[in-house]
Amino acid sequence: MKNIFLIILSVIPLLGFGQSQKSLSEILWSRVSHCYSMFEDMDDDGVPDFNKIDDSKNGYLKISGSWPTCGCSCSSTVGAYKNNEGEYIILQSDKELCSWERKISSNKNINEILPIDFGINSFLSEKLEIKYSNPIFFIDVEIPRVGTDTKVKIELVPLGLFPYGDNLICFEYGQNKSCKSLYLFKDIVNKMTDINTLDYLLAGEFEKINTVDNKLIQKGIGTDDSRFDSLNEMQEYLLRVKKVYDIYCKLETKELILGWNRIESRFYIKRKGECIVQVSFIDFLKSSEYWDWMC
Repeated sequence: MKNIFLIILSVIPLLGFGQSQKSLSEILWSRVSHCYSMFEDMDDDGVPDFNKIDDSKNGYLKISGSWPTCGCSCSSTVGAYKNNEGEYIILQSDKELCSWERKISSNKNINEILPIDFGINSFLSEKLEIKYSNPIFFIDVEIPRVGTDTKVKIELVPLGLFPYGDNLICFEYGQNKSCKSLYLFKDIVNKMTDINTLDYLLAGEFEKINTVDNKLIQKGIGTDDSRFDSLNEMQEYLLRVKKVYDIYCKLETKELILGWNRIESRFYIKRKGECIVQVSFIDFLKSSEYWDWMC
């Protein structure tokens, strides 16, 4: 009787262990639950409406969709990379439009699966030692459905959005109390009549700005959130953007192709992408993405 009791005790943990194991498909679907929870049943058929590429049994899943409020949307892509021990390392990329949220994440510490010493210098031809008040670049990934080669992209954080952190790059950002609408800068460079107006603003030589451009600039002075308190505050933010531009100009490439090392359970840099075409500060202001309230 005692032996039977011991056998039962030894079997119960095994049963519990077996029941706690999730399939790869279940693991990936659980990772995208936040985005999935936002989708609505638009056609009243009892099923949330969204787009999906479900190859989760083979280690890839992507969902995306939108909902009525303000035309908001989200997307979530997740992939599994197997190591030599049969363990799956998860890599995920998430985006939520209306809250300006971007994030890459893993079931491991993200720094422990990216290449050794990965950082801003991975995208430069010469090492850069510079500090800034907040991250200005976001690292995104294109997770492959087939194979393990993974494209990593360095992107500018939208101008006017200031993520928390003391590194030049970040793996996550979102709307916060530090946000400031800087779209006026794009408006100025698109409409200014004197090409020197931008330099006058940067230098604080406001008296040199011609009458037409000054009227345009003064529209950006006011008490609401979308405007500046004064010309001095406008200059301060423009100088911050100019610093971002100066750092951006030091990038050699915006893309890296990473290979997967199954033994080390981490990525390595396989090759760099094409070199960046340099742009002027004016063109930089015209083409950059700017933060603003969505709803």
